Formats: sequence, structure tokens, C-alpha cells
Amino acid sequence: MGYDFDSSNEQGIPGRKLALIFALAIIGVILFLQFIFGFPLLDLIRKNVTEEAKVVSKDDSVCVIDTSDHPRSISNCKYKVGDLLIVTYKNGTQPIEKHELKRSG
Repeated sequence: MGYDFDSSNEQGIPGRKLALIFALAIIGVILFLQFIFGFPLLDLIRKNVTEEAKVVSKDDSVCVIDTSDHPRSISNCKYKVGDLLIVTYKNGTQPIEKHELKRSG
């Protein structure tokens, strides 16, 4: 009465199934970490913000403007303190992509 429990030619889980399980586990871990940390990968795609901002100071050729989230600087600035500008930048980043004097009227 000898039973041979391992009489098949294949042992364990086939390679494809093992690779699929491994890939699903990795994806699950990545999604779990994203959930825990507030989905930081979504911040890679930042939105453009366009707003009015006032020049608050000027030193040589660098202006500091006051935007809604934090002050930003413009190098080679041709504006004067008190000028109202229309600026465009990516949310959460420092550099200003576009700036121009707001035209009255």
C-alpha cells in the first residue's frame, strides 16, 4: 500500500501562474502604498494655474510676486513694484512659466 503523492511530472505552480501571482502582488503593494500616502503619483500630473499677482519687491533685475500659494520670483524682471501681473505656473512648483503686465481697461 505505498502511495506516491508526487507521481506527476510537474511539480509546484506552473511558471505562468507564478508570474501572474507575483505581478498581481506587486500591483497590490503599489496601490496599497499609494492609498496609505495619499496617491502621490497623481501629483506628477500638475495643473496649470493662471492668476493675477502683484509685484511686492524688486532687487536689481529680480522681482518677487505674491501668488496665492507662496511668493515667487521672476528673473530679468522689467516690472515695477506695485504692478499687477497675470502669471501662469504649475500648481505646487516654484517657477513661473508665463508672465505679462495686466492691461487696464
